[in-house]
Parts: sequence; C-alpha cells; structure tokens
Amino acid sequence: MTGRLAGVAVPLFSLRSEPDPGIGEFDDLIPFFSWAVAAGQRIIALLPLGEAAPGEGSPYNALSSFALDPLHLRLARIPELRNRRPVPPADPRLGGARVDRQAARAWKEPLFREAFERFRALPESHARQRRFRAFRRAREAWLRDYSLFRALLEENDWRSWRHWPEPLRRRDPIALEEARARLESRTRLFEYLQFAAEEAWQRVRAAARRRGVALMGDLPFAPSENSADVWAHPEVFDVSRSIGAPPDEFSASGQRWGLPMIRWNELRRSGWRWLRQRVRRMAELYDLFRVDHVVGLFRTFYFVGDSPGDFDPAAPEAQAAQGREILEAMIAEGAAAKPIAEDLGTIPPFVRETITALGIPGYKVLRWERADGDFADPSSYPECSVATTGTHDTSTLAEWWTELSPRELTREHRHAILDSLYRSPSRYVIVPIQDLFGWRERINLPATTGEGNWTFRLPVAAEKLRSDPAIRRETGMLRRSIDASGRLRRMA
Repeated sequence: MTGRLAGVAVPLFSLRSEPDPGIGEFDDLIPFFSWAVAAGQRIIALLPLGEAAPGEGSPYNALSSFALDPLHLRLARIPELRNRRPVPPADPRLGGARVDRQAARAWKEPLFREAFERFRALPESHARQRRFRAFRRAREAWLRDYSLFRALLEENDWRSWRHWPEPLRRRDPIALEEARARLESRTRLFEYLQFAAEEAWQRVRAAARRRGVALMGDLPFAPSENSADVWAHPEVFDVSRSIGAPPDEFSASGQRWGLPMIRWNELRRSGWRWLRQRVRRMAELYDLFRVDHVVGLFRTFYFVGDSPGDFDPAAPEAQAAQGREILEAMIAEGAAAKPIAEDLGTIPPFVRETITALGIPGYKVLRWERADGDFADPSSYPECSVATTGTHDTSTLAEWWTELSPRELTREHRHAILDSLYRSPSRYVIVPIQDLFGWRERINLPATTGEGNWTFRLPVAAEKLRSDPAIRRETGMLRRSIDASGRLRRMA
C-alpha cells in the first residue's frame, strides 16, 4: 500500500444485515465496502476475529490465536445449507440494539451440525471434500491442536484445560490419541467450520481487493490462558505468572491482566516460531495488522499470584535488543502484511525510536497528544504514524467532548476535528466509526464486565448505509474532506 490513506475502525460483530442474525457476519463486510469507498475510506480496521467461549464477549480472550469465529458465518452462504435457505427466527434478541451472542449461537449451532452431516455424506471424490483436505493440510500447524482442544472443552463442560484429567493436561501422547479417536466426529466438525470460515473470509478479501480496500487485523499481545495455544505449547507459556502493568500513580498495586507470561528465552531458542506462525496467519487474512501492546515485546511486566514481579527482560539494553529482534522477525515473516504498532501508555523512548527506524507507524490519539500545555495540532504529527480520535477502549469523540465542554459536539465541530486529522502528515488516519457520525456508544470500558462491553451495533444494516438519508449526508461530507486532503488512493 502506498500514499496517505483514510480508514474506519469497526468491529465485525457490530455490523448488521437484513434479516438480522444478531451479530455481524463476514458477508456483511461486502456491502460495507461499498459505503466505505463512497466515504473515501480505504482501510477497514477490525478487532480480532477469534472464537470466544460461551458467555465471553471480548475478542481479546479467544480460544485460539489462529481460528476464526464460526458465529460470523452466514448460514445461507454455506453450500451444504443453500437449499435450506435458513433465515433468522422471529426472536427479538436477534434484532436488538445490542449483540446477543447467546441467541445467535442457539440458532446457528444446530444448523452448523446439519451442514456438517450433509458435508460428510458427500463422496470423497467431491470437489468440496478435496478442497477440505487441502485446507486441512495447509492449516495443520494449528488446526489439529485447535480442533482437539475445542472438542475436549465441550467434553469437559467448558472447564479450563487446567482442570482436565491429568494425562490430557500434560498432553500425554497416548491420552491424546485416545481422545482423537473418541472425538473424531467433533474434531472434524470444528475443522469443517474453520474451512467454511476460511472460504467466507477469502470471498470477503476478494471483494475488498476489487473495491481497492485494505483489511487491517489485530494481533493480540498474548492468548487467553484457556486457549489451544497455551495448552499445546507449554514450553512457550508460564501459567504460574501473569502479564500486567506495573504499579504506578494510577494503580498502587499494578494491573494484573490474567494472561499467561511468555517465556521469552524459550521462544527465542525456537527462532520465535510461535510468533512467526501468528504473523503468517495475519498475512493470510489481512493487508495490515495492529501489534497490540507493542511495548510488551520489548519488556513484559509479570505478576506471581497477586504480587507484582518485574520486567522480563530486566535490563533496558536487553529490552531494546529483544523488541527490535522480534519486530524484525515479524516484518520478515509477514511481508505480505504491514505492521502498525499500538504504542500507547507508558512507553520507553527506545520503543518509539525502534518502530520509527523500522518504518512501523505508531499511534497519535488526538486527545492525548500535547504541545506547550495544549492539544497538539495534527499538522505536527510525523508521517510514520496513525492519527485517530480514539480506540475501542476509549470513550467516543462525542462523549469525550462533553467531558471537556458543557455543550454537545456539533456536526461542524466534529467535521473540523476530522478534517484536521485528514490533513495531517500521518500516513494513515483510522477513525472509530462512531466518531465519523457523532454516535455516543462505546465499544468497551476497560476493567469492567458490563453488558455494554463488546456489544455495540450499528443502527443501520450494512446494505442500507448508502441509502439511509442521515448516513448519506455524512458520507458526502467525509468524502469531500478526504478528497481535499489528498487521501483518496487505491491499494497499490
């Protein structure tokens, strides 16, 4: 990709379609691209697309770093269900103002099983069966462990792998083979759903390329403790330690995130194998990817139980060297996808020096950039940066404005703010979709588990974004601003 580009950040789960399945689907992105291009948006930035356990809404707490969430599948596009023409039932939860994963799961999962049984009935010589076998070979590095982990989770009533029978906890080879034989039908189902998800995603990618739109993914810093990654790679993860943030002026005890500590020395000895595999997956799915908590690649703060520990590595020289080594490995491994560094928070100078030297853009969040005691003019932002109004963890622009002023954010003020970002030197301007329209609903409130987290939905179906009068009015204004800024470019 070349040139200065504008983009929009939107969680896939937030998209709507008609009829409404209660959660955004892969295919919703195709009509969304039409609106995005009309609005001058050339980048669509998504949150992680991994599968979460029932009851879990955060895309950063997935069961695998590699698998896609089948809940995003459109049933009518699965070949084995086309003659069924499945449509969402008349369930008010599916058309509500918030994402309802439980209702979507209750409707889709029985039909997933039906699709799989129809698929299994196809002859081995069928083209679908041949493509499935090719998919299994191509994704074997993660698919084999994921499908067994997923089947064992169900067999053990969704208890964490740390509470499974001891031979399975420590991955005894005999116990694993017995489980594969016992659960063969279930593991094949989960492989089949990943096959269907991959087909759907490639359809989306092809549509994005046709429209000149780049897809941007999100690389979470570490997987959930209860994930196929941690169960399958005990040499990489230390579950006796937990990743977090050190004590500071905002938290005297620090922040314990509940993610397993990465054994950096072991990962280095493997040639960063697990990290390289994740970056390859990013390149299979996206054109750009956001490296979450990039400072953690340089130095990771850990807890032992509830007690704060230390940084690993401890010495600044070792931290700087490790971060650069990892980022260079990421660049080499994911040549087809370009990294962007989430460098927010307390960041040592050598982190930003390193990412700038490697040509990796970092973030410039309008509300946090200061100069001479005031907000910095976006015209001062460096070229190697991503300018934005906020993230999925911040309040929306409209909310933030009312924190500063007793008056509501007017349309004119909102567009003046956006225009200043679009005219900045920053390579990319990627704005949360709420801030393009002045919507107040946020994606997530960190350190809380309220019903509002990870459930935001667009008020308009993706198919109607271009025809809705209020949306069209904003679309035209956005397009003119982006055009005037010189950001209307197609993917190289």
